[in-house]
Amino acid sequence: MSLLQRIMGQRHNEKIESRPPAVMDDDRIFLAWQRTHMANERTFLSWSRTSISLLAFGFVIEKFEIFLRHLLAFEAGSNIQHHGNGAMYLSLLCFILAGFMIVVSGLRFVRVRRHINKGEAVFSAVPDLLVVVSVAVIIGLALMLGLQRFIG
Repeated sequence: MSLLQRIMGQRHNEKIESRPPAVMDDDRIFLAWQRTHMANERTFLSWSRTSISLLAFGFVIEKFEIFLRHLLAFEAGSNIQHHGNGAMYLSLLCFILAGFMIVVSGLRFVRVRRHINKGEAVFSAVPDLLVVVSVAVIIGLALMLGLQRFIG
């Protein structure tokens, strides 16, 4: 058996069987188990705050668009050009992403909690990719809308 296999505790063809941690056997194990659950809860709360922030950002975009329309109408009188519904679509995208993100975070919380209780080490990059893609899409749409205002 090689050193790496001894460190990993398995051979390539063997599968590690997960078993629930013996949390009541040792105080240190129990405290580590509790810290892991609390970290999972903190992560869920962080995802919840992020989705609420996205929701608030959607409202801010919509209110700012209404403010700009009234400001332009006040300055130009009745000669106002309508710039389209881009901000409305951007705010709707923020609302949809916020709802999707809270559902994904709830499912992630339950799934990770189940894995912690079973003693399994399973990791997924899907929620992180969701945030990165969401922010990139929102920034891209905001830039397109800003450029559209200056060009058109």
